[in-house]
Amino acid sequence: MMDCPRCGTRMSHNDETTKLTEYVCPNCHNTEIVWKSAYRVSA
Repeated sequence: MMDCPRCGTRMSHNDETTKLTEYVCPNCHNTEIVWKSAYRVSA
């Protein structure tokens, strides 16, 4: 888990897809999206 860049509170794992992972802060509701580097596009 990561800490919120705004308030320093530990962020919760909100959602995960094949492309990205989304974290949300339970304190200030800041949302951070982390794109996955291993994501491959299939035609």
